[in-house]
Amino acid sequence: MNTIALVGRLTKEIELRDVGEGRFVTNNTLAVRKTFKKEGVPEADFIPFVAWGKRAELLEEYCSKGDLIALTGKMQSRSYKTESDETKYVVEMVVEDIEFIQKKAADKPAQEVTTV
Repeated sequence: MNTIALVGRLTKEIELRDVGEGRFVTNNTLAVRKTFKKEGVPEADFIPFVAWGKRAELLEEYCSKGDLIALTGKMQSRSYKTESDETKYVVEMVVEDIEFIQKKAADKPAQEVTTV
């Protein structure tokens, strides 16, 4: 079984890329708090994710750096070659569902929307 659910904050602004034929993609990272603190300071895991199509468009439209969101999806691993012929390996979450929980700034109302 390959299912993952995460709640965390976006680490950077959403950048939507058009990959042709009307398809869009975005890559970002979710900071997920750990349940323990190191020397009284909360720590986080930083989980890379990719969202395609309408999900990518919704993230760009409604989310900003620091927003708290919930993502469900699956993990995937892939590799690619760099220009210097070096093989790079990537493990990332592929987003299947999004829930907008809370905007970072206190003066912005929270969006609670679930999409498929």
